[in-house]
Amino acid sequence: MTQLAHRSDSRSWARAAASYLGLVIVPIALAAIAFQVWGASGSHDPLPVDSTVTDTHRLYRLLLAAAVIVLLAHALGAVAASLGQPKVIGEMVAGILLGPTVFGAAAPYAQQWLFPAVIVPSLDVLAQFGVIFFMFLVGLELPLDSLRHSSRSAVVIGHAGIAIPFLSGAVLGLTLLEPYRPATVDAVPFVLFCGLALSITAFPVLARILTERDLQRTRVGALGLACAGVGDITAWCLLTLVIVQVRNGSPTAVVRTVLLTVAFGLVLVFVVRPLLARLLGKARAGSVASMVLLVGILVSALGTEWIGVHAIFGAFLAGAVMPRSSPVVRGFADRLEGLTMWLMLPLFFATVGLKTSLGGVSDSGAWLLCLVLVVVAMASKVLSTVGAGRLLGIERRESWILGVLMNCRGLTELVVLDIGLSLGLIGPELFGLLVLMALVTTGVTGPLLSRLGAVAK
Repeated sequence: MTQLAHRSDSRSWARAAASYLGLVIVPIALAAIAFQVWGASGSHDPLPVDSTVTDTHRLYRLLLAAAVIVLLAHALGAVAASLGQPKVIGEMVAGILLGPTVFGAAAPYAQQWLFPAVIVPSLDVLAQFGVIFFMFLVGLELPLDSLRHSSRSAVVIGHAGIAIPFLSGAVLGLTLLEPYRPATVDAVPFVLFCGLALSITAFPVLARILTERDLQRTRVGALGLACAGVGDITAWCLLTLVIVQVRNGSPTAVVRTVLLTVAFGLVLVFVVRPLLARLLGKARAGSVASMVLLVGILVSALGTEWIGVHAIFGAFLAGAVMPRSSPVVRGFADRLEGLTMWLMLPLFFATVGLKTSLGGVSDSGAWLLCLVLVVVAMASKVLSTVGAGRLLGIERRESWILGVLMNCRGLTELVVLDIGLSLGLIGPELFGLLVLMALVTTGVTGPLLSRLGAVAK
C-alpha cells in the first residue's frame, strides 16, 4: 500500500509539473522566441490601417473575432482542466496568444485582419459588461457564513495576506518599478497601485480549486474561503481608494466620494437587501424577476460609477447584498454565469491579451525584474499567510495550504490590472510584467497543492 501511495503521489506530482510546464513555461518561452525571431518590439514598419472594414462589415468582423476568441479560450481551458489546472489558466494563456506577444509577432497582418482597430472598442465594451457581471457573481459567492463562523482567524490571516504583500509591492513601486511610472501619474497613487497589484487573491478561482479537489467542506477549505473573502473585500476597498485619489485630486473631493460610497453601501445593506428579501420571497422565477435583478445590477454599477469609484464596485456590492437563499436569485445567477463565463469573460481575456505586449521584456534586465516580481509576490503572500496561521495555532501543513491558496491571483488580478491601465496608473510595459506575474502565480497553485497532498478524494 505504501508503494502504491508513493507511486500515485509521484504520478500526481509529475502531472502537475507537466501541466505547469505546458501552460505557463512553454507559452512564455514561445513569446520570448517570437520576439527574437519576428522582432515584435517594433523593429518592423508600422502596419497600415485596414481600410476594408466598413460599417457594413463591422458586425461580421466582430462576430468572427468573437467566435475565434471563444473557441480558443475554451479549447485551452479544456486542456488546462484535463491537466488538473483551473480552466482560467488556459483562458488567460489564450488571451495572451491572440495578442501582439505571439500572434501579432508571428503573423502581424493576420492579427490586424482578425482584430481591426474598428472592432476593438466594441470588444472592450462587451468585455466590461462581462467584468461587471463577473463581479456581481463574486459578491454573490462571498462566504458570509464562513466569515461569521471563522471571523477571528479569517480577519487575521486575510489581512496579513494583504498587508505584507501590499508593503512589498509599495517598496518595489518606490524602487525597482519607479522607472515604469508614467510621467503624468503622481508617486503616491502609483505606489499604492503597485502594492495593491501584489495583494490580490482570486476568490472565485480559489473556490473552484477547492471544489475540484473536494476540500470546500474541510476545515482548511472553509478557512481558506473565509480568508479569501476577507482579502477580497479589503482589496476592493483599497482599489476604491486608489481610484478615488486618481479621479478626484483634491482632499475635499476624495472625502466626498468616500462618504458617498459608504452611504451607497449602507443603503444597499439596510434598505435594498431587506426589500429584496421580501419581494423575492413571494416572487416566482421568471422573466420579470430576472429583469428586476439585471436592472438592479446595472443601476448599482451605474451608481458607483457616478459617485466616481468604478462600476465593478457597485456590481460587487449588488451581489453581496442579494438574498442567497432565494431560488429566484440562484436561478438567475446560474443563467448569468453561463453567459458570462462562456462568452463575455473570454472576450475580456482577449482584450487584455491585445493590450499585453512583452516587447519591453525582451532583454535580460526586464526578465530579471519579472522574476523579482514573481518571487516577491509569492514569498510575501505565502509566508505572511503561513506565519499568521502558525501564530494562531493552525497545523503546519494546513498553514502552507492556506498560503498557497491565498497566492492564487487569477482573473481578479487581470481585472485590477486592466483598471490600472485604463486609468493610466501603469503603462503597457509594467502591465505586461504584472500579467506574467498573475499567470505564473496562478499556474503554480495546482502543483504546489498537489505537492502538499491537497488532492481530490
